[in-house]
Amino acid sequence: MGKEMNGKQAVIVGAAPCKSLTYLQPYLTGADFILCADGGRKNAELAGLTPDWYVGDGDSGGSPEGLPSMVLPVEKDFTDLEVAVHQAVRMGFQRLLLCACTGGRADHHLANFCLLEKAHELGAEALLLDEWNEVRFVSEGTLVLANDPPYRYLGLIPLDRALRDVTMSGVKYRAEHTDFLRTATLGVSNEILPGCEAQITIGEGRGLLIRSERLI
Repeated sequence: MGKEMNGKQAVIVGAAPCKSLTYLQPYLTGADFILCADGGRKNAELAGLTPDWYVGDGDSGGSPEGLPSMVLPVEKDFTDLEVAVHQAVRMGFQRLLLCACTGGRADHHLANFCLLEKAHELGAEALLLDEWNEVRFVSEGTLVLANDPPYRYLGLIPLDRALRDVTMSGVKYRAEHTDFLRTATLGVSNEILPGCEAQITIGEGRGLLIRSERLI
């Protein structure tokens, strides 16, 4: 395939409507493996990214022509993007960037957030990116996060009924052994302090950590 895979980064391009993928630039390494989920091939090529692999059923306008590929049936119990995540991990990639995966259909939009947890279960680190947001899955343990590239806001959103015993420092609104409930908005609109790293410790539970409104 022409690119060393083990330990490198895979960019998984979905078929959601998008005007541009320029927001990817701060995250790209120059040696990224571009894996297209069906119509994601069109998004990648319009953005000037050269596809390395295709997976899909063709129902959103993608084509396997000229690429290593996995052609799927239209009627199935999983999405093309879910198969792309599995395929990237099987290929040995430890870091995944999911793009062109938000907007459009709400069912796909929300299901794609859940694929961040799937990637975690498979042993990979995954980010879901769009023009405004960087989203990652978080669970029990401590995460230290620099604001790079810089975003204005930081949000912590429970997937479980609650995130228990959360402590946050390096942020505008600190937390000390606090429970974040899924039915409340406590975790919205925090900010990483200038010159600081956010340190977030979760005692129990699973959630999404979202940086939003990129500054440059």
